[in-house]
Amino acid sequence: MMPITSILCGALLAQNTITPAPPQAAPLVIEHATIHTAVLGASVIQDGFVVIDGGKIVSMGTGAAPASAAACIDATGLHLTPGFISTATTLGLIETGQVRATDDRTETGRFHPEVEAWLAINPDSNLLPVARMGGVLLALVFPQGGVVSGQASLIRLDGWTNDEIAAVRDAGTVVRWPATEPAPHWYTTRNADQQEKDRRATLRALDDFFDAAKAYTRARAADPALPVDLRFERMRDLLDGTRPLFIEAASAGQIESAILWSLARSMKPIIVGGQGALAVADLLVKYKVPVIVPGVLRLPRFAHDDYDAPYTLPARLAARGIEFAIATGDEPSNDRNIAHHAAVAAAFGLAPEEALASITRVPAQLAGVGDAYGVIAAGHSATLLLHDGDPLEVTTNVRQAWIDGRSIELKSHQTDLKAKYEHKYQRPQPVPAATPAP
Repeated sequence: MMPITSILCGALLAQNTITPAPPQAAPLVIEHATIHTAVLGASVIQDGFVVIDGGKIVSMGTGAAPASAAACIDATGLHLTPGFISTATTLGLIETGQVRATDDRTETGRFHPEVEAWLAINPDSNLLPVARMGGVLLALVFPQGGVVSGQASLIRLDGWTNDEIAAVRDAGTVVRWPATEPAPHWYTTRNADQQEKDRRATLRALDDFFDAAKAYTRARAADPALPVDLRFERMRDLLDGTRPLFIEAASAGQIESAILWSLARSMKPIIVGGQGALAVADLLVKYKVPVIVPGVLRLPRFAHDDYDAPYTLPARLAARGIEFAIATGDEPSNDRNIAHHAAVAAAFGLAPEEALASITRVPAQLAGVGDAYGVIAAGHSATLLLHDGDPLEVTTNVRQAWIDGRSIELKSHQTDLKAKYEHKYQRPQPVPAATPAP
């Protein structure tokens, strides 16, 4: 009876009670805002306006908006940015770590490219409203486990069903690259020779799997009557270079071998990790390979690194001309802090607008939707945030948010509890009667 009770309690706790926003019904004007467009090379508009209609940005400019009958928000003193995008996250795939029934991050087996993250996401997750409070309106969700983990999916953080929240169902295939250096003795009981044997076996299995996928694609092209293999069907766009390959690799050896392997197979690699990226920067620049930095607020990965290596990595990547996005590299409950990671990168040498682009424009491009999301420009989705201060300041709060023009309610279970207990302690408290002296 106890396991059933745990599952039911976990399922109940995993549901938020916030009603998804309806479609935009009328035009909206936001004027006199400080607009951070995140467009490459564009300057901040100190006093500008944006007109939203039908879920899209229809026009923008400086100063006051042209006279119209549309509802108008006076954003004097406020900052307008694109919605933040959390990258390489498991948001929506797990709710409560101690309740296995709420954890859909991993699939059984080592090779399962047919697994699609968007299908397993809980649209009613309590963590989605929490992330929205921190400005995260889109998330590039990665499945985990195995060697070929599955398909990454870009989701909107508001919607009734999995179909509604899915912005890009198959954004790319996630692969976990084997370590190229032996792990220290305190991390594993296997010695260096055993680890090297495991690494070689994993690479052989990976080669065999991709060779089989290529052979299947050719065989099906020659004879469409051949039986369908869902695993290999999901790899068609990957093998022809249409969709990217997200490779989880941290050390320089991992990054170098992963890039050369994928390029030899005519695939488009994107490195997820990249702590050792500077050691192979020339390779990344030569082949224009982007990097997803999994967290700035963390300890150095290697013992020989400077204390501030994670903080300065984005600035050093930018200086070498390497395109990168910043993720939290943390549990999905902390996706709300993504702006803080970008802010620390800015404090340690990264230009503020580049820091903002690393959590808006660049993630949208990596997910294949750079023509619709990630910047404030006419024709793009009205997925926007209105802040009460500089978007990279820790003290700044999100005041209003829109996803595809839909006004999002910024509340969560946490804000409900805050309001509850503020009310409790604001009640008049009776003065206790004095205790008579003995």
